[in-house]
Amino acid sequence: MFMLSIVPSLLACPGCKEPSSVAGASGVGGISAGFSWSVIFMIGTVVFLVAGMIFMIVRACKQLDAQQTIASLRSH
Repeated sequence: MFMLSIVPSLLACPGCKEPSSVAGASGVGGISAGFSWSVIFMIGTVVFLVAGMIFMIVRACKQLDAQQTIASLRSH
């Protein structure tokens, strides 16, 4: 829930948010929204990849722990 409260602050920088002022053209409102959503998409992709890696590490550690537990029960 906390992540949703900071989404407005993740919008693009002023240069990317208003490309019409940089390019000198007028009436390009959709381009600024596109830049903003692309920034949020890029951040989301990184978060997704890191969360996936953490999930795989936790799963591998649980599997190793289960194997060690079975091995210790067999040795007794």
